Amino acid sequence: MTCECTDADGAACQPLRADPLDNERGADLAAGFKALGDPHRVAILHLLAVTAEPVCVVDVERHIDLAQSTISHHLKTLLNAGIISRERRGKWSYYSIEDERLAELGVGIDRFVRTVARTA
Repeated sequence: MTCECTDADGAACQPLRADPLDNERGADLAAGFKALGDPHRVAILHLLAVTAEPVCVVDVERHIDLAQSTISHHLKTLLNAGIISRERRGKWSYYSIEDERLAELGVGIDRFVRTVARTA
């Protein structure tokens, strides 16, 4: 597609060299980034990342200074975004990071960074 626009100096704009991000992929990345857009959720993710084994919800509550209901809300948000997983053991829930999902989000942001670096 050829662009016929020009700026105030008469210079033509640069044509786009890439296809737009499809809506489904854009929505998926946005949901993941939105889930990570809260400092408490980042703190929870950090706690899970530095622990080799799944972390019991009770330990999350001990380490994050928030009400239990708020912790549950943040865990549910991360869970719904696919960033963490939950395993039930009796009456307790244990959480761990979904490495593949976090890597997908990393690849998504890395593509943006590399694209910006190439055009700068």
